[in-house]
Amino acid sequence: MNIKLHFGKGGGSEHCLLKKFKNKREQAFAEREQELLVLAEKIMAKEGFSGLTMDKLVVACDYSKGTVYNHFSSKEDLLCALCVKSMEMEIALFDKGLAFQGRSRERLLAIYYAYRLHALMHPTLFYCVLTAKTPAVKEKASEARLTQQAELELQLSHVCDQLFEQGIQDGDLKLPAGITYSHLSFAAWALAFGSNALLQGASEATLVSRINAQEALLFNVNLVLDGMHWTPLSQDWDYRACWQRIGKKIFSTELSTLEQASA
Repeated sequence: MNIKLHFGKGGGSEHCLLKKFKNKREQAFAEREQELLVLAEKIMAKEGFSGLTMDKLVVACDYSKGTVYNHFSSKEDLLCALCVKSMEMEIALFDKGLAFQGRSRERLLAIYYAYRLHALMHPTLFYCVLTAKTPAVKEKASEARLTQQAELELQLSHVCDQLFEQGIQDGDLKLPAGITYSHLSFAAWALAFGSNALLQGASEATLVSRINAQEALLFNVNLVLDGMHWTPLSQDWDYRACWQRIGKKIFSTELSTLEQASA
């Protein structure tokens, strides 16, 4: 049985962030909101999460305070909006990753690659996902924003679930008794977030500075997937070559952007 793994409309993150609107007013509102989120991301990148305030966003933009509050009811609502933007960007990258042709484990590797790119290209937004889940933020964020956030979380978790299902149907993976897709998807996400967070935020720590970031991430991924007995095992398959193919065939544009930014 072939499983179609696809969500979103693809074609880059702008299609996720700025969907088709009923009229020009809605489109203008959405475009202005994205403009404000870009400014908020820059403030946080420079001053940290605690340094972001609604007043600073008002000063940084060309709009009135009332206009800004028309988009975000509070700093907490703004943080949730940044979280939503982060997840929409992840969805766009995951959608590209799912186009990789290969076995189920290789396609999951493409998702890990996509997540790594997101962490590198938008480190501030990468961390927003956890910040927006704290009780202090959730209590003051708008209900509509929280609902949107929950819907996107469901889409993201569905990606891993589908790939695990494909692995089982292909005979490459066996689900142990008492274990569900949810267990495996959480393990996959925990490995991805934890590894990228340490590689990004603790790069000068001894345990991190003495290793190659790309090699370390791939090693961790193989360690976890080998532990799930997802075949082919890393001892029987060249996943390093697969990792390189994923970058070359699927994410060449993103890699070029990163290279230009670091030049």
